[in-house]
Amino acid sequence: RGLGDVYTRQIEYSTIPTATAVSWVPANQTFNGDLMFMYTQCEAIHCRSIAPLQDSPGIKSTFNATLRVEAPYVAIASALPVKQSEYMTNNGIMKVYEYAQKIPVPSYLMALVAGNIQFKKVGNRAGVYAEPKILNQSADELIEMDDFMNIIERVLVPYAWGVYNVIIMPPSFPYGGMENPYLTFVSPSIIIGDRSSSYVVAHEICHSWFGNQITNRNWSHFWLNEGFTRYSERLIIRKLYGETKYTSQCRIGMYGLRDIINNFYSEHKEECTKLFPNLYHEGPDDIMTEVAYEKGFLFLVYLEGLTGTDNFYDFLRAYVTTYSYRSIDAWDMKRLFESYVSTYMSHNASAILGQINWNKWFFEPGMPTDVSTNYTNELIQSALDLANYYIDKKEGPANKTIYKTFMLDLRIIFMRQLVDRLKDLTPETLRAIDKDFNVTHKELNPEVKVIWYRLMVTNKCREVDARAKLFLSSIGRQKYLVPIYSAYSKVDRDYGWKLFQELRYRYHPIAQARIEKIFKQQF
Repeated sequence: RGLGDVYTRQIEYSTIPTATAVSWVPANQTFNGDLMFMYTQCEAIHCRSIAPLQDSPGIKSTFNATLRVEAPYVAIASALPVKQSEYMTNNGIMKVYEYAQKIPVPSYLMALVAGNIQFKKVGNRAGVYAEPKILNQSADELIEMDDFMNIIERVLVPYAWGVYNVIIMPPSFPYGGMENPYLTFVSPSIIIGDRSSSYVVAHEICHSWFGNQITNRNWSHFWLNEGFTRYSERLIIRKLYGETKYTSQCRIGMYGLRDIINNFYSEHKEECTKLFPNLYHEGPDDIMTEVAYEKGFLFLVYLEGLTGTDNFYDFLRAYVTTYSYRSIDAWDMKRLFESYVSTYMSHNASAILGQINWNKWFFEPGMPTDVSTNYTNELIQSALDLANYYIDKKEGPANKTIYKTFMLDLRIIFMRQLVDRLKDLTPETLRAIDKDFNVTHKELNPEVKVIWYRLMVTNKCREVDARAKLFLSSIGRQKYLVPIYSAYSKVDRDYGWKLFQELRYRYHPIAQARIEKIFKQQF
């Protein structure tokens, strides 16, 4: 065969029940409770467990999928539908779904789902798949998807994929979202009733440009996927909801970044808190942390500060135009940024580029020091002041009912201030807060619940154990599991391990492996 020749190979293979990419959810762990639910999660390197291919983000390909399921199951792939048919078997009707992904994608974006699934259109280009029991509620919660798309499109370039659909996953799904083209997976933890966590979908929409269209060449460059996406997500938040919401989201992001930098569960912590980590000792799943998201975001904010916002938006458009449908690394991004500044900002290019210490940003562990991480405003300060008063006085101030007016972000910031002053916090203070606001039993949002249960367990307020167990049994999102199990591993390792063993069957293998690592660190 010569260079450029095209040839075909057919490979016959089968998978095994323990393939790490596949999750088989029993009917009693679904929302409708009538049919099993199957889904794949291929990021980062799990596609190899279900398909014989080069499982690297540096390699992209188109694909076709033919899915056969017994009626009444519905099967969907991360591709566009081509044809649907059915035929009779001895066991009943077999349904056949054919899909085609015509835009080359990396293997980690190949996704399959089967279950009791229905669809509802939301806006002009977006739609929601979900089990019938939660379909209408989910569609209402995500009604802003068209707005998200329109805002980011005006800054970047037109959306390349035509339609944008999400599917609400079973509770065991280990992430907030997964940006599979045409079929974004979303955790049901964001379906709360007040649209307070819809920013998760804004993030996944932005992956259509950063991650799906332009992809990190290997997982050491994961921040290219997540840093650009987090920056774009917050651009949407800023334009749609205003500066106050943007600032509070940035502050919450900094809490997450400091958490992972201070408490990373690996002996190779220093390496894994770099923007550009060496993965010799760790697998890709282990570095998919807030470092890539928030440190990457801060780096782009830093660059925006040097160029000015309008020029930086121009650079983003050039970045997407130049690298679309390719897999790149941080050095490609660096070269394009330097070229853009030298060409279009030549009058002060030397001054701008001379300030950037690329090696420091890429290879220095810990919190960045070249950009401010102190996001604050008057509302944020009111939440901090309330938390500080409780800690210092062990009771609430006269205006303590202000807490009941706090929107989600401020409740999170209040809780995070308690975490930041953990050494000053006492069980009595936590019990005073709970007496005033009944957080243990009345708080509905998991973003607040996880911090509260973590605080209570850490301070040995074990009256929370029953509610914490109920929470841990109802959700498989790692963002919520890891902090609580980490607290138990330090306070009462035997109880925490026993609880994990009791509930682990509800979690995805990726989440199971991460929690096991936490307990192993405590030996």
